Amino acid sequence: MPKKLEIKDVEGVKAKIQEYFSSNTDARFTHRLDLIILLCNGHSVTEVSKLYGVNRGTIRRWVCRLNDQGIEGLLERPKAGRPRDLSKEKLVELKGDLMKSPLHFGYKQGRWDGKLLSHHLKEKYGVLLKVRGCQMLFHELGFSLQRPRKMPKGGDPEKREAFKKNSGKRY
Repeated sequence: MPKKLEIKDVEGVKAKIQEYFSSNTDARFTHRLDLIILLCNGHSVTEVSKLYGVNRGTIRRWVCRLNDQGIEGLLERPKAGRPRDLSKEKLVELKGDLMKSPLHFGYKQGRWDGKLLSHHLKEKYGVLLKVRGCQMLFHELGFSLQRPRKMPKGGDPEKREAFKKNSGKRY
């Protein structure tokens, strides 16, 4: 009896294939053709959706485009909106910058914010991006907003420390 065919590191292979599909327009087109072939062979949208992990609504849109425009309707469409000013390589480099303190780059503040990132993008990468766009870029790169705790001005530092130490105790 022949040995069962087995793929080592299934999750890793699946992740690499998904990465390839997301970065290669020819692969995405071929992927869509594979889905359409299954539909042509009598598989339901739900079956194909589960098999490939593609949303049923997306498959329906592809079928409508196929019916309206033919096979060419499955080709990649141009993206709406303004094209990105930073390449994927520059985004990786920027993420590395953000992992470092702004002080490392000679800035006077110790935390990144939208305004400082906008300035940094202009100075280092020659890219103009407004503060709100920078805030969205932080989120896209996996960063979250963090604000330092404010300490009241004045007051006795020793009393403050004593209060912090005792604040969790119940009397």
